[in-house]
Amino acid sequence: MAKNSIADYSATAASNTDIQSVDIDEGCAPSGINNAIRELMADLADMNAGTTVLTSPSASVLTLADGSSSAPALANTGDTNTGIFFPAADTVGVAVGGTEVWRFGSNPTTAKNLIINGAMTVAQRGTSFTALADAYCLDRWIYTKDATTAVIDVTQSTDVPAGEGFGKSVKIDVTTADSSIAATDLARFQTRLEAQNLTQLKYGSAGAQTMTLSFWIKSTKTGTFSAFAFQPDGSRFYNASYTVNVSNTWEYKTVTITGDSGGTINDDTGAGLIVGWTLIAGTNWTGSADTWSGNTDYAGSSYSMLDNTSNDILITGVQLEVGIATDFEHEDYGTTLAKCQRYFLALTDSSDRWHSGYQNLTSRFYAPINFAVEMRAAPSSTSSAANTFAINLTGGAAGGSTVDASGLGNAKRSGGIVLTHATIGVAGDGGMLQFGSGAYVHYSAEL
Repeated sequence: MAKNSIADYSATAASNTDIQSVDIDEGCAPSGINNAIRELMADLADMNAGTTVLTSPSASVLTLADGSSSAPALANTGDTNTGIFFPAADTVGVAVGGTEVWRFGSNPTTAKNLIINGAMTVAQRGTSFTALADAYCLDRWIYTKDATTAVIDVTQSTDVPAGEGFGKSVKIDVTTADSSIAATDLARFQTRLEAQNLTQLKYGSAGAQTMTLSFWIKSTKTGTFSAFAFQPDGSRFYNASYTVNVSNTWEYKTVTITGDSGGTINDDTGAGLIVGWTLIAGTNWTGSADTWSGNTDYAGSSYSMLDNTSNDILITGVQLEVGIATDFEHEDYGTTLAKCQRYFLALTDSSDRWHSGYQNLTSRFYAPINFAVEMRAAPSSTSSAANTFAINLTGGAAGGSTVDASGLGNAKRSGGIVLTHATIGVAGDGGMLQFGSGAYVHYSAEL
C-alpha cells in the first residue's frame, strides 16, 4: 500500500517501503532517500497545519500526572501555571495564573465550605470583647472554657496573611495566663454547624465522608496543638494535630477529619457538628488522635496556648469541606451576613433607625419586626434600655418608659417590640418607633 500521507505509515518498520511513492525499500537508489526525506517533511508540515488529521486508536490513553493549581498537568509552554490538573479522584480542576478557578466532579469548588463566616468578616455583636467567656463574639464563633483561670480578649483584626484575599481575622489576646494546667482545664474556640446542612456527610454509614479543615493561623506560641470535631447527636469526638512552626507568622494548616461510619448526625435544626481549636487541654480531655470515639478527647496531649500574657492567636480563612483542601471559597459580605442572620440578628441605631407601628393604648406602642431571613428557631431577644427608644405620632413624641423586645411574641420570621411611654395620642394612632443613640435589639437563635 502506498504511503501517501503520514496517516498511512505503518507501526511495522519493514512495511514502510515508500514515502509518497518514493522508493525507500532495501537497495533503493541514494537519490530516493533524499527525495523521501523531503516528502516526509512535507507530510509533517501538513499534519502541523491540520491538513492531515491523525486518528487515535480507541484503546489509546494519554496518562498525565495529577499536577496542581500552581503547576497544572496540562498547560501551555508559554504559560505553565494556567491549565488543567486533577486534585482528587474523579475530579478535574482548572487553574489560571496559579490559582484554581473552577472544579468539576466529586469535590466541587462552589458551595463547598460548611463553615459560615470563616473569613471573620461579619461582627454584628461588635468588634471587641473583653474577658470573653462562654459567649459568642464574631458571628458564628464562640469561646468556651471549663475550670481554667485563663482570661482572653477577642477582637476583629485587620492583620491578615498577605496576598490571600482576606481583610479580617479574629484575634485572641491572653490577658490572664494559665500556665499551670489542671486535669480539668479546657478552653476552646469553635463554631457550631446546623445538622440538616450536614446530611451529605453520610455519618453512620459505610459511605461516611472524610473532610478537611483548613485555616490560616498566626500564633506567638509555637508547637503542636489540636483541632477537634464533636457530634452532639452521637456524643463522639475527634482530634487531630497541627504544628505552628514560626512565631508570629501567618501559616496555612490543614487537618483531616475522617468520616465516621459509627456516628450520628440527625436531619434537624440542632447542632450536628462542633468544630474548632483546643486552646487549653488538661489530661481529662486528652486521648487518641485521628479517630472517632465516645471519649471527650479534645486533644492528643495536654498543653496551654494561653500560658503567657504575651501570647496572641489570630485565625482566618477557615474552611471545612468534603475531600481534600482547596482554595478558600471567598463570598460577598451580603451573602455571609444573610447566613449569619439565621442564627443572630442585630437591630441597631445605625442599621434600623425607624420602625413603623401603632398605639395599642395611649401609653403603649407596638412595632412589628420582620426578620431579614427565616431564623433557625423562634429567637430569644434582648434590648438596650427603654430610654434609648422613642415614638413619634401625629399627636406628638415621647420617650420610652419600659421596653419588651419580645412583647408581640417571636416566631422564626417575625417578632415585635412593645414600648410603654407617657400618655400621648389615642389608641389606634399610627407612628414610628425610633432607635436613638445606642439603641439595639438582638434576636438570637444560636445553636
